[in-house]
Amino acid sequence: MIKIVFFTDSQAPLKYFSAFDKSNKWELTSFSCSKLRKLLKNPSEDTVYLLDYASVSEDKQKKELNYLLKKEEVPRIIIDRKNDIDDPASILMKGCDYLGSKFLKEGIKPARLNSYFDFYYGSGDESEGVAAGSEKADSGKKNKTKHIAVKDGWKEIKSGKDYTFYMLFTEISIPAEWKKKSGSRHLNNLKQTFQALAEREASLCNGKVWIWNEYGGLILFPYTGVSCSPVIAAVKLLLNRVISSVEDFNLHTPIELRAAMHLGITTWKKRGNTGTIISDSLNSIFHLGSKYTPLNDFDITEDVYLELLPELKKLFSETGDFEGRKIYRLCHFEVNS
Repeated sequence: MIKIVFFTDSQAPLKYFSAFDKSNKWELTSFSCSKLRKLLKNPSEDTVYLLDYASVSEDKQKKELNYLLKKEEVPRIIIDRKNDIDDPASILMKGCDYLGSKFLKEGIKPARLNSYFDFYYGSGDESEGVAAGSEKADSGKKNKTKHIAVKDGWKEIKSGKDYTFYMLFTEISIPAEWKKKSGSRHLNNLKQTFQALAEREASLCNGKVWIWNEYGGLILFPYTGVSCSPVIAAVKLLLNRVISSVEDFNLHTPIELRAAMHLGITTWKKRGNTGTIISDSLNSIFHLGSKYTPLNDFDITEDVYLELLPELKKLFSETGDFEGRKIYRLCHFEVNS
């Protein structure tokens, strides 16, 4: 039996779970939002935690949301029945699912939670789940994807249209001891420096930061059908991390980061207006980068690998499957910290 712990101060959203009334697999229990922190101090096994965002008082919403998102060791889902969250994509970066009002109209089905569990625990199944209430831009399955190339890059890209992008997920890891010893100003400087570094390297290959969270984000490179320079940008980011630690971060120890890349389709809108454009491809790259790729490594999906020149393919070796896709990892280099 898998428990559904739902934090809400309203009876209204309980109607969304009617499909679970006779389920032998799922057990629903609701608690006041005030119990969230207490119950998550020692989370239970075989439990998924859901937060009714609209039930949290406006002055506490951001704080409670961030607290839940940081609990990456447990599966979590945000119920946003009033569509108050502007950027659901930032939620997916933490391995948390998102259900908006459009999806909730039809109620939550057990299949939806099964799909999320497949993503969260990396079962390797080809899940069809995307953030609810979003625009599903592609199926995420290689054999159904027809890439949409743009010869002139960003000049051809228009808001609201679907395009193929190289999607680069990257994030920096700040050790726990750093967080304890460093003040908030120093930590903020580290995060800002990493964002500036990522933006600089990406811009050299016509890339733009699209979504950015506390420690990392997603960078998009238009797919032209010719150049695979975005891969080179990510390789440089990894290989130069020791030099960057000294020159950019003014540190005596190498920074630690991870990077992952996928070639997929998404609807394009300007940064900050990404709340309703979460495709399966975006879901996949967030999960690959945050759940599969080790620190100080760079993984690419088979979709990216097939676009590489023979010389670049030699830099990668197959490392396994993740969520139904073959993954290749950068090799032939080692950095001693």
